[in-house]
Amino acid sequence: MDAPEDELDIKLQKMSGDLIADFDKSLGPFLRRKDGVVRSRVRSRETERLVSGLLNPFQELPQLLDPHLQKWLTPLVDAFLEYLLKRDTKARHQNGATTDLLMPLPAAISKIIYTLCKIRGEKVVVRFLNNETKYLEVLLSALEQAERAEERWTWEQRYVVLLWLSHLMLVPFDLASISSLSSPGPSSTLEEEEDVGYRDATKRQTNISGFTWPATQVPGITRRIIPLAIKYIASPGKERDAAKAVLVRISMRRDMQALSVLDALIAWAVGALGVEAQTPYYYIGVLGFLSGILTSSADTSDMDVYLDRIFKAVHGAAEKSSDGGPLSSALSRKSVIKVIRAIAVLLLRNPERASQDDTSTEIIETTISFLLEQLGDNDTPVRFAASKALSIITLRLEPDMATQVVEAVIESLSKNVLWHKDPSNPAAPRKRDLSAVDPLEWHGLMLTLAHLLYRRSPPAENLPDIIHALIMGLSFERRSPSGGSIGTNVRDAACFGVWALARRYSTKELLAVPTPERLYKKDSRSIIQILATELILAGCLDAAGNIRRGSSAALQELIGRHPDTVEEGIKVVQVVDYHGVALRGRAVQDIALSVTKLAGLYGEAVLEALLSWRGVGDADAASRRAAGRAFGGISAELARAAEGGGSIARLRRSVELVLESIRGLAMRQVEERHGLLLSFAAVLDSVPEMMVVGMESGAGLEGFVKVVMDALVWILDDCQSKTYRKPALIAEAASTLVVAAFPILQAATIGFDDADKQLLPGAVLVKDDKDAISKRVKAIKTIPEQVQQIASLIKTNLADWLTRTEEEVLPVASDAALVMLVFSGQQQRESTLKEWAEKVRHRPSSGVRIKNTTGYFFAVTKPYQVVATLDSEARNEAQGLVSKALNERWQNDNDVDTHVAILKGLTGTGTLRNGVDMFMDLVIDGLDDYTTNARGDVGSLARLQAIRATKWVWEEFRNTPDRWKKVVGSRLFLRILRLAAEKLDRVRVEAQAALAVVLKPAQGAKLRKDTFSSVGYFSFLLDLLPKAEEWLDEHVAAEVTADRGLWMEELLSGLVSSADTGNEDLVIATRQALTEFCERSADNSLAVCCALVRNLKSRQGQDRVLVPTLEVVAFLFHVGVFANCPTGSIDYKGLCLQVQKACYKTGNVRKTEACVRVYGGIIAAPWGKSGGDEGIKEAKRRLGALMMHPWPRVKSLVVDEIWGWSVVNGGDMVGQQIMGIDWAKAEKGRIKLMVKSIGFE
Repeated sequence: MDAPEDELDIKLQKMSGDLIADFDKSLGPFLRRKDGVVRSRVRSRETERLVSGLLNPFQELPQLLDPHLQKWLTPLVDAFLEYLLKRDTKARHQNGATTDLLMPLPAAISKIIYTLCKIRGEKVVVRFLNNETKYLEVLLSALEQAERAEERWTWEQRYVVLLWLSHLMLVPFDLASISSLSSPGPSSTLEEEEDVGYRDATKRQTNISGFTWPATQVPGITRRIIPLAIKYIASPGKERDAAKAVLVRISMRRDMQALSVLDALIAWAVGALGVEAQTPYYYIGVLGFLSGILTSSADTSDMDVYLDRIFKAVHGAAEKSSDGGPLSSALSRKSVIKVIRAIAVLLLRNPERASQDDTSTEIIETTISFLLEQLGDNDTPVRFAASKALSIITLRLEPDMATQVVEAVIESLSKNVLWHKDPSNPAAPRKRDLSAVDPLEWHGLMLTLAHLLYRRSPPAENLPDIIHALIMGLSFERRSPSGGSIGTNVRDAACFGVWALARRYSTKELLAVPTPERLYKKDSRSIIQILATELILAGCLDAAGNIRRGSSAALQELIGRHPDTVEEGIKVVQVVDYHGVALRGRAVQDIALSVTKLAGLYGEAVLEALLSWRGVGDADAASRRAAGRAFGGISAELARAAEGGGSIARLRRSVELVLESIRGLAMRQVEERHGLLLSFAAVLDSVPEMMVVGMESGAGLEGFVKVVMDALVWILDDCQSKTYRKPALIAEAASTLVVAAFPILQAATIGFDDADKQLLPGAVLVKDDKDAISKRVKAIKTIPEQVQQIASLIKTNLADWLTRTEEEVLPVASDAALVMLVFSGQQQRESTLKEWAEKVRHRPSSGVRIKNTTGYFFAVTKPYQVVATLDSEARNEAQGLVSKALNERWQNDNDVDTHVAILKGLTGTGTLRNGVDMFMDLVIDGLDDYTTNARGDVGSLARLQAIRATKWVWEEFRNTPDRWKKVVGSRLFLRILRLAAEKLDRVRVEAQAALAVVLKPAQGAKLRKDTFSSVGYFSFLLDLLPKAEEWLDEHVAAEVTADRGLWMEELLSGLVSSADTGNEDLVIATRQALTEFCERSADNSLAVCCALVRNLKSRQGQDRVLVPTLEVVAFLFHVGVFANCPTGSIDYKGLCLQVQKACYKTGNVRKTEACVRVYGGIIAAPWGKSGGDEGIKEAKRRLGALMMHPWPRVKSLVVDEIWGWSVVNGGDMVGQQIMGIDWAKAEKGRIKLMVKSIGFE
């Protein structure tokens, strides 16, 4: 998982000024009219713009809004209150109706205030709400009236008003002094009958199920607020939180406690937990209320008398719901934890007294036991709450009891941990096996340790076991049955724990922690160094981006707070950077290598980790490939740093480490085998460099080669004899290993004396298509027996590898085929090439997948250098055999995938470079492939590969003028030009790159700079013909511009598809470029119009080109381009006949519609000097004939064109004759009469 490169906070800081200025400017007009009167309704779209467009982006950096909250919230609050005070009830409900376009002003204001609460927090925003007591009953009455009205308030309105009421509950004098039960509401204009109804409703509200009012006289405000709050405390929305705040505030008031309101609410809440006929949100709200009053009384004794009663009720309800019940939801269980945590904290305000009280002791012990059980809960929020609660309680316990809690947590981490001995090495230390542990419980336990460390609860004596647990957590990983990772949260909690450890404990305390010998017997370093190494491993190799970044942050804290305790500490922090580790590929390969260069101990640790689940055992194939490359690169770096010229010896240790891991794999561990083989190959890639850097004795190199050769025999024989679960992965990895072993096989063949001068990495050699392979083949005199055995095993495996269809296998399998040919005898090479050519020539019989021979297309084209070493007769025979086989297969097999594979196999090889004349027809066929089937335009795959082949050939012959002129010729150039203008983006971008090759450097750079869908890009293509001599390479300009008419025809045959059937932006850009080109000169217009007319004639039957051409012709008629062509330059009557031919007996609706539009363009064009009388007559006649078309849609389109012609030519009479009639349903006689009367027969 890679983090995004773009930092959103930086972008937000840059644009925050504009967003704030826009909100400032918009807020005043949004709330009030120009005369200052508050609005009754506002536009819904404007509200959404203010909220989503201007405020929501600040969720990333909410503090940017702090300086502006007061100036925004003050007018919002004032407008809200003014609306309530100055609008009577009837008007408010009449004008406040919500529609799709308008919404009431209070709803809009509440939406904005809620958004500010969401961004900045309600505790910050509530301070800016008006706290004048006179508005308490105004808000309360408005909420009550909204409950009775047909148009209910939005949840944002209820949330804001309830939050506001909770703020007003802080009034410093008794509520009885400001209560008025007879108060009618916020408006003095209420009718008397409404007042009576209001009083009756208020009295009915006081009857609450399960709630008993105190016997004392309760103020009217209290009697009105409590029923509303209890109602909304069961809401599933945010108003539940505001209602809870109201209840907490009113119950904790001194005057309400004196009136026994707190007693009544506690009794109601405790009783509500025993009622099972409520929604889960009801219990969540009740528990939230209990948690709120307990937290609010943390510094008082107000709740002491209720603690035992509340604990028994809550804990009892939780126990009853353990197997399903009203408190079985995750939010309910989290709320239960908050309540019992608050009770325990209140009891532990005086730990000594609590320890002497049996009831308090029992509650605390029960709480701790309950929280320890909840650490393994299935829901993450519950585990978070339990771990935090346990750490808070532990901080307040006596030291002895706190130590027991820490030990219980650590002991739980040892549960179900298995230890296994290595059967092959009994003396080796036992290995830990975490496969039986519960990852959810480990997350809770690790999180608890982190919270304990953050609050510095554990004494220093417990640090060794805690640190050991954190180290285990940093490398913890488990897979779900579906293969997904379920250990990420454990590692995340461990990062938090190490970060907290570094912050809360001194260097002296950490250095005093002993190193666990059973796990780190090789290390005499401090525990701080071990922690830093583990964090480096997590920061470089972890699959999760948040873990890599969290490890980086913890590493920075560890090194920064404990200086001079970590080797190259400052440099390590700079390398394992928080932003640098965001991209996994960069972290695994670049950062891991950089940290290895700082100190060898880091490289050794990374190598070991790469052989675990973090590297070769990763579920993602791309990550395993990156891990393999990293293993090879780090092994090479360690070999370079080896003292005493021991580079080869160091590489040998890496190889032996990999081989040991491979031997320990079970057959089902295919992914691990894939990663290990790639790691083996990456190590071998560095052998040539190591031989130059530090050449050892011949015995050392010979021993290394012997180890690798034996391993190759064993691995290749294993691949041949066993069938693995994912054979494609094994084929890819084994083929890569064969290619990487090229220098080893070469050293074993030519000897070790001069090997350092001739060896090159196999991946480099197989990509070199000049003469590197030929030189090495010629240097081989005799082939050792073991090398022959390896070559034979490779050939046997290739029978399977070359029949694979996966894209990852084919290139490396064909490279392995090349290696096999290099180390085979001449007769074997000839026979093998003949065998492969036969497989290429013949299409597989039915029942066999056609793609199964595609690997041989690559195998027969790559070994050109090997063929070149044969004697002349054998060489000519082999080359002719390959070219003939490929051409025959191309002609006999029309499958597009086969053509693509052949072109891929040829591209970039000496076979194509030296046989370009023989394969030219194949490339041209590929450029012209427009095959479509159920998959869509599959021919585009062939066109793409043919473009790449053309580009490669052009680049190869760029410095050979004679050959360059021939291979560029108009046959290829004009096709590339056409493809550079067609509608498919992926085709245009490839053709753009190919076309730039034949341009002069300045023009090529300009073409590459333009985006392939811009107006400038298409203008460049159109301008290329007039400026060919100036822009094209001088060697090819004359060749490709010999027929300028053909040039324009080919270009427009591709461009019309972009101008008609591309996406909207592409159509606009193409038509704009074409129009501007025509407007620049009359010659341009004439060239375009004539080319389009010729294409209509030459492309008959090719609807792919014909229909877009008709549409573009109609467009150019309507914009006046055709009308400006010189007189006699275009035969418009002939154009009409070509259009008629295209439309004749066609079932293509789009084509018929395009023909109608062309006829309409001809008759309505503003004819000037070009003339077109004959064309107009023919077009009118054809439109009249199309009025008899059987399709109503065509008739309607013809009438539209006639109407447009009548408007342009002032034909009012014509307009009157065709108006008011549905011509799509008209009778034939009436249609004929109309056609005759307007002169269209």
